[in-house]
Amino acid sequence: MAMPFFHLSREGFWHLIPLPGKESIIASQRRLQSISLLVETVQGARFDDELYALLCVERSRNLLRTVLIETYFSPEVRPKLIEQGVINFQAFTYSQSLLEQAKKHSIKEAKIEEIYQVPVRDQGFRRAVVTSYDYRCALCGIRILTPDGRTAVVGAHIIPWSVTHNDDPRNGISLCYLCHWAFDEGLIGVLQSYVVTTSPRLVSNNNLPGHLATYNGRGMIGPSDQSLWPDLGSLSWHIREVFRKSKLGLLLYFSS
Repeated sequence: MAMPFFHLSREGFWHLIPLPGKESIIASQRRLQSISLLVETVQGARFDDELYALLCVERSRNLLRTVLIETYFSPEVRPKLIEQGVINFQAFTYSQSLLEQAKKHSIKEAKIEEIYQVPVRDQGFRRAVVTSYDYRCALCGIRILTPDGRTAVVGAHIIPWSVTHNDDPRNGISLCYLCHWAFDEGLIGVLQSYVVTTSPRLVSNNNLPGHLATYNGRGMIGPSDQSLWPDLGSLSWHIREVFRKSKLGLLLYFSS
């Protein structure tokens, strides 16, 4: 990652922004061969002003994208790149729309599946939820973001899409993969007071739940924007239809 980030500065359209006190290193064009050295030296990068102006115009932006794809990628790959670019753009637009409507409490009850492709809807919903939680798990608090933008959390529906077709970010919660699984299995729930509750199943059958068992009674970690906290109706549905049914299954197991 460090190699292209640094070497692009020799192409004329890519300008490195040094951290305070590191200007001389950038001016000397010293090679930054590792990510750690890059992080210690560079604050970021900016496009050439003329290129940035072109990228702000949709027509020229699309033209530049086409030139890049046709110049550097094989004919077999080009259609997939174009398709993925469309999906990414539509997903970003969809996520912004979801967040804006949620803040106004006016999510439209449109047939989303008829408007957006499944990849667009999935990616857009995930982006809306995960970014509102600042890439942090609402239950365990973990937050890991890699240099290439990968994260340890997912945007999970509280009431499944298959039940309500509801992509309101307030019907979502940001969870790490383990907490997501435990939430879907009814091993963990969130009460109306936004306090976490855990199921007895966590410690049944000689289970070793580790840190999951410590969540009971803790407050969940929500978005900084109060208007985007989980809908209480959705949380109530999960407690009733998933969490309590999970506890009922445990009682039936031990009574049989």
